[in-house]
Amino acid sequence: METRILIADNDEKSLDGLSTLLTDLGYGVSVARTLDEALDLAARGAHDVAIMALTLAQDEPGTIVRQLRAVSGARAPLLIALGGWGESRHRDEALAAGFDVHLVRPVGLDQLMFILSMTGQ
Repeated sequence: METRILIADNDEKSLDGLSTLLTDLGYGVSVARTLDEALDLAARGAHDVAIMALTLAQDEPGTIVRQLRAVSGARAPLLIALGGWGESRHRDEALAAGFDVHLVRPVGLDQLMFILSMTGQ
């Protein structure tokens, strides 16, 4: 069964690069450029993983988590926060808000593949 990944990022270059990479690796990828698009995609289809740029909600991770969990219900995906800052406080804020993982751009392939292996797909 194919792992389905939702990528939401308002940085076009980051979104295109990550979606191309994951598609080439055989993952089923859905992309969104806004939080509203991401919520619509999450409500319409079950995703195993959601990679969400923190900039979608003015770096307020709690907003993204609450809204994504509300539309996903019991089938909530593994939530990965994608940020531009790697200080421990940024990671701590994302994890405290309910994200499962915090990654910093640019995401390393080895790191991403390890995290995706946690989905059990």
